[in-house]
Amino acid sequence: MLRIIAALMFTFAGAFAGGAFSFRLRERRELCRSIGLLLDEAAVGIRCRGADVYELSRIFRRDTGLSGLTFLNGLPECFEPGQDFRGQWQEALTQQELPDEERQLLAEFGDSLGKSDAEGQLSVIEGLKERLRRITVSREEAYSQKGRMYRSVGVLFGVMAGILVV
Repeated sequence: MLRIIAALMFTFAGAFAGGAFSFRLRERRELCRSIGLLLDEAAVGIRCRGADVYELSRIFRRDTGLSGLTFLNGLPECFEPGQDFRGQWQEALTQQELPDEERQLLAEFGDSLGKSDAEGQLSVIEGLKERLRRITVSREEAYSQKGRMYRSVGVLFGVMAGILVV
């Protein structure tokens, strides 16, 4: 009886491990969607309201759809003498664990905010959106292909370990 319980435990452990790997892929896909929403919010704020970087920061922090981007909570909401917004953006960005491509895209976005007129910022945002689309497509393909594989292989390895125990 103890061997059967151990076999079931190995099966569940394998299924859990496969699910965890699959979940990580899904989180990356959702991160891309959050970044897309961030870029859209910035474009609307700049185009419609003429928002500066601090107003954009307040908009980002209030938007519940951006809750996955926890680094936004580290951004300043108002000007402080002697503080550089771009430096604060980069520092806040280091507080969240992100894949390299997304981190680089967000770093470029933060570096471009407030550097030029509204049209210049909007053109940079459009370029970043195009790069994000390519990243999102690759993340969605990885999740649809590898996510199912991770879940299946996790269960199979768990069952195989369970059989070895029995």
